[in-house]
Amino acid sequence: MKACAVALLLGCCALVTAAEPLLPTWKHATEFSRSEEFAAEYILGLGALQKIGGRWRHKASETLSGELLRVTWQVNEGFTAEEGFQWLRQQLPENAELLFECTGRACGSSAQWANRVFKDRVLYGHDERQHYGVWRVQHDGASWAVVLYGVDRANRRHYLHMEQLRQLAAE
Repeated sequence: MKACAVALLLGCCALVTAAEPLLPTWKHATEFSRSEEFAAEYILGLGALQKIGGRWRHKASETLSGELLRVTWQVNEGFTAEEGFQWLRQQLPENAELLFECTGRACGSSAQWANRVFKDRVLYGHDERQHYGVWRVQHDGASWAVVLYGVDRANRRHYLHMEQLRQLAAE
C-alpha cells in the first residue's frame, strides 16, 4: 500500500513539474514568482469577494483538484496592470469560456484578494484599479481553469497574476 501511495505521489509531482503556462509572458512584464503544486481542493472564485456571515467568501465558487501553476509578473515601468490584463485576456484560446469577470470595486477588497485568495501580499493594491477574470479552456484533451488578476499598487508598481489548474480527468 505504501509503495502505491509513493508511486501516486511521484506521478503527481512529475505531472506538476511538466506544467507550462497556457499564456505567453507579456513582453512588458518580468516574472516575479512562480510555483507549481498538486491542489486537492482548489477554490475557483466565480464571484466577487464579500463578507458573508462574518467570513470573506466568493459570491459563487467551485472546488476543483488538479495540477496548479501560479505565476506573478511585475509590469515594467510605463505600463499598467490593466494593459497587461487585457493583453493576456486576448491571448486566451478562442474556445475559452468566460465564467466570471469584474473590475475595480465590483471585485471587492484588493487586500482580501491578495491575502486570502492568492496568499501574496504583493498583489494588494487600489480597489478601483484591479481586474479579475476566470475562464474554462479545453486544451490538449484536458479541461483547464485559468484565473487572471491584475492590480496597480500605491507605490506605482503594477502586477499581473495567473493561476491555471489542469483538472483531473474525473471532473
